[in-house]
Amino acid sequence: MRGVADTDGRVILAVLGLSVAGLTVTSAIARRGIFVSILALSVYLVFFTASDSLPNDYFVGCATMINLFRMSDLLLLTDSQKDLHRKGEIEDITNEPFFTRLKWALSLYASLRGVSWDHEPTSHLPTPIKTTRTKFIIRQAFTLIRCYLTFNFGNLLVLLNSSFSENGPPIHSPEVVATPNSLGADASSPGVPRRDTSMASGTPEAFSNALRIPKGRFRSYVSLYVAFTISGLIHYFGDYMIIQDWSGTSLIYFVSQAVAITFEDAMAGLVRRSEVKVPTAFSRLVGYLWVVAWFSFAIPIWMTPHVKAGITSDGVSDNNVVPALAREIAARLRLEVR
Repeated sequence: MRGVADTDGRVILAVLGLSVAGLTVTSAIARRGIFVSILALSVYLVFFTASDSLPNDYFVGCATMINLFRMSDLLLLTDSQKDLHRKGEIEDITNEPFFTRLKWALSLYASLRGVSWDHEPTSHLPTPIKTTRTKFIIRQAFTLIRCYLTFNFGNLLVLLNSSFSENGPPIHSPEVVATPNSLGADASSPGVPRRDTSMASGTPEAFSNALRIPKGRFRSYVSLYVAFTISGLIHYFGDYMIIQDWSGTSLIYFVSQAVAITFEDAMAGLVRRSEVKVPTAFSRLVGYLWVVAWFSFAIPIWMTPHVKAGITSDGVSDNNVVPALAREIAARLRLEVR
């Protein structure tokens, strides 16, 4: 047992149930009370429980905090039943029967990105392709297969790089060798499904609205830093669940992304003011080189505590093909096995 108690699935279900209940009730006071309960259970999950699986703990920690921030938006900052509507919905949901509101709440809760809702960020998404349901399901199935293959390709790279073993060389080390530890364990790319820090109705935007910040460049940067701070906190509490202390670096990593974007904007502004005409191909090349250089510097800051905690040495692969393939590649390339 790594935590004070083992992670209890019933607590997770309670958090999910309370979240839906909070979206169902019509009383603002009841919603606040439910949020306090969600907060208490979330704190218990993150700080007092852990399992034997580091990847699962990281997912639970991040998902719990995503839900907490999302509920702070939907239950505290937003009057969801009055302000959020499904596309084409006119009637006030607060006047509907309980089971109608429950169905509405389940739909809202399940739609993390607001798909089919008025608050869907359509201005930031490609126009949906009109197609039949069958073709849509087939296309999504192929997307799922592609993601699964990409995930396992990431596993393969992790297994072939000893920097991803718990006692291996630093991630930024140029040394790439096969080790018994790295080839003998099922490993995975240490990330989790990417979270949408804008939440359902836009927590950074809601925060800016709450502070009554006028629209403009300053408001955009406030939203930028709020979004990355929230994302950093989400991952930081995931760090806590796997490391069991405060040495995680996710908050530093994610806030630094906002700083990097600010730096990019400043450099782009200087170039525009200089009125120097920069060829498009050259500007793109500089942009790509900057991205590679930046993440080569920043990602080790984020990932090193995870790797040293053993998250990429834990058994997370769902098959034996990838580890076997890694051993075969290591043997054929005659990599040094330590």
